[in-house]
Amino acid sequence: MTKKTTFSTDFQWQIIESLLNVKRKPKWELRNIWEGICYVTRTGCQWRLLPSDYPPWQTVYWYFRRWSMDGTIEIAHQEIRKSVRTDQGKKESASMGIIDSCSVRMNATSGMQRGIDGNKKIKGLKRHMIVDSLGLVIDVVVHAANIHDSKGATQVLEKLSGSKYDEPNLKQIFADAGYRGKLIKWVKEKLKMNVTIVKRTDKTIKWAVQPKRWIIERTFAWLLNFRRLVINYERTTESAISYIYLAMMCLMVKNIN
Repeated sequence: MTKKTTFSTDFQWQIIESLLNVKRKPKWELRNIWEGICYVTRTGCQWRLLPSDYPPWQTVYWYFRRWSMDGTIEIAHQEIRKSVRTDQGKKESASMGIIDSCSVRMNATSGMQRGIDGNKKIKGLKRHMIVDSLGLVIDVVVHAANIHDSKGATQVLEKLSGSKYDEPNLKQIFADAGYRGKLIKWVKEKLKMNVTIVKRTDKTIKWAVQPKRWIIERTFAWLLNFRRLVINYERTTESAISYIYLAMMCLMVKNIN
């Protein structure tokens, strides 16, 4: 008899369990339900194809939607990120962030607004995020791929400023040349942060790693190791964002820490 693969750690589950408000004992073990959610995130399988080792897919999906809507997944992600930062000898709150976006294709049944990224020839959405110096996600939004980075950036920055888990020490944002213009002034006046544009040098002829910017590019590469994130299959924005947080939680407790 083969042993079932474990997709979460005891530390990860302790964080999740501490956030749950369980008034009565559920029929199915919550740890096993969480394992089922992590399984879908890692393998990218359809909910109806969830292996029989886990509770019924309807039950697992119900909890996934519930924890996505009430913020449990996002809060757990932030708590684990703080633990990883302190373990690496850094403060819980980052002082520096890097912002960028990644265009992702959508399948025919995705329910969110879509657009065409003319530069990358991708029809779908953009994952717009801010990461810290370790490459850990601070905040993320998703929007149509045809929205320019300078406009899409306001969405993730506004979410950051209005979030319960905003970063009090965050004062410096690094970005590429696509974020030039009015955004820099808007960020300085409204959010009291500075935006530094990392440009290519005149000596750069071929592709080269750019200071700071390579960190967020590495994060995008990390996320694509999770099959559920290679193509966007989600019908709601909340689900699309939750899978990003779930993937980062798996990375932080297993690969990074």
